[in-house]
Amino acid sequence: MYNDTFDRPVGHALHRLTEALEKRAKTIRRRRQFKTLLDLDDHILDDIGVFRHEVERSARLPLSVDAATELRRISLERRRRRM
Repeated sequence: MYNDTFDRPVGHALHRLTEALEKRAKTIRRRRQFKTLLDLDDHILDDIGVFRHEVERSARLPLSVDAATELRRISLERRRRRM
């Protein structure tokens, strides 16, 4: 006879753990991809509307913060101030 009273909570916990690990891995991959912006020449960064120090600042943020979203916010804020 199969008793799944124990298996269900364990299965749910493992599922949640797996999802959390996958999310963390995705976040780390995205940050690594974001940091490739630092390999670009300053002229190219200027063409896309950001400065190197803005990219560096965003890249140093905790992983809980989306660096790309923050870079966009910083860039837009700077452009609004210039108007």
